[in-house]
Amino acid sequence: MLVNFRVENFKSYKDFKEFSMEATKLKNLKESNTFDINNISLLKSAVVYGANASGKSSLLEAIKEMKSIVKNSIFHERIKQYKAKSFLFNFETEDKETFFEIEFIIDEIIYRYGFTIAIDATILKEWLYQKKLQPKARESRLFERIEQNIIFGTLFKEGKAFTNIERRFLFLSMVANFDKNGLISKKILDWFVKLNIISNIKSNEFLNYSFEKLEDIKLKERIISFIQGADIGIHDISKKQISFDELKKDNPNIESLPPFIIEDMKKKGLSTIETKHIQYKKDNSFNQLKVLGLGFESDGTQKLLALSAPIIDTLINGKILIIDELDSSLHTELVKSIVMLFNSKETNPNNAQLIFTTHDTNLLNQKFFRRDQIWFTEKDIYGATDLYSLVEYGKGKTRDDLELAKNYRKGKFGAIPHIALDYEVD
Repeated sequence: MLVNFRVENFKSYKDFKEFSMEATKLKNLKESNTFDINNISLLKSAVVYGANASGKSSLLEAIKEMKSIVKNSIFHERIKQYKAKSFLFNFETEDKETFFEIEFIIDEIIYRYGFTIAIDATILKEWLYQKKLQPKARESRLFERIEQNIIFGTLFKEGKAFTNIERRFLFLSMVANFDKNGLISKKILDWFVKLNIISNIKSNEFLNYSFEKLEDIKLKERIISFIQGADIGIHDISKKQISFDELKKDNPNIESLPPFIIEDMKKKGLSTIETKHIQYKKDNSFNQLKVLGLGFESDGTQKLLALSAPIIDTLINGKILIIDELDSSLHTELVKSIVMLFNSKETNPNNAQLIFTTHDTNLLNQKFFRRDQIWFTEKDIYGATDLYSLVEYGKGKTRDDLELAKNYRKGKFGAIPHIALDYEVD
C-alpha cells in the first residue's frame, strides 16, 4: 500500500512536495473510502485537479521515473539513456540533483526508501528505513548510503558483498538482483515492479496487457462482465491468432519488412482482438453475434478495453493503479463507476488503491470523495508547482456540506487556468 510520495527538483516540482494517501481524522466516508492496517489509516483513492501544464501529469511521471530507476538501475542501457528532468526555470536548480522518496507498506511494515540522483545519473545518496505498524514503534535504519559509502543497520543482513558499488547503480537494485539472501531488497523491488502506472492510455502496452489476460479464463469472465456492465454494446471479446499467410493476403507489402521480423511472424504469427455485438432481425429478435475488428470501436471503448485488465487485476490482488487523465474519452458516469469500484468494501475487499488525474469537476462532491482525497496542482509566476490537498485549504475551514464543484470553478481553491485571450471579429 502506498502511504506517501515526496519529490524535489523534478520538472515543475522545484521545491520539496509531498503527496499523501494517509487518511486524516475526517469522519466523512470513513467506512467506505478508507481502510486501516493496524494503527494507520489509508485512502482507497485520490484525485488530482489542476490547470493544463500545472504539474498533474508531472506528479505521476515522477512516481513512474522513480519506479523506472529502481527497476532498471543495474542496466548500463538505462544509465546511457538517463535524461535529467530538473527544474529548468531557475539557475540554481538546473544542474542540481533530483530527490525521490516513497513510503509504502509490505507485510504490516512501513518502509521509507529514497535517493538523490545527479544529472549525470550518479546516485549521491540512498536510504532505506522501516517501522513496524505498532503503537510507539520507532523507525529503524536498514541502510544509508552517501555516494559509495554504505552504513548498515543491525536489522539489514544483506548486501555486504556490494559495498564497492558503481556510483550510478542503486544499492537496493544490486542487492535485490544479485544477493540470494536479499529478501528485504527483493520484496521492495517486487513492490515497485507491481506498481501499475498508466500515463499514455493509447499505448499498445496496456491494450496488449489486457488482451493477454483474456487467455486467463477466470480473468476473462471478470473482464467481459466489466465491459458488459459499462453499457457500450459489447457482448463478448475474443483473441484471434493470425498466421503469416493470412497477414500476407491483406498486406502484400509485408515482404518488405526486415527478414528477422518476417521470420518471427512466420513462427509466431500475430494476434488481434475481435469484439462481438448482438445483431437483431427486422422484428428486433436476436439474429446472431456480429464479429467486428478492434478498429471499429470508438476511442472511448478502446480505452475502456485497455483499462479493464489493470483495473480488475488491481482490485483482485490489492495493488496500486495510477492513471493520468482517467476521464479522457470516458463518460463522467463511467469514471464515477470505476472510482466506486475502489471506494467499496464489496468490490475492493483487498484494499487496492487508485490515484488519477482529471479535469472532470462532476467528481468534485463530498458525497463521493473526502476532502483529503482531493488534491490540486497550481503553478506560481516562476513556473514552479504547488501541490496541496483540499483538507489543507483554509486550515480546516472547508465545511462538510460545501459545494465543491461550484466553488472550484469560481477559483476558490485555486488550481484553475487564468485565461486572458484577446481576439477581434470583423
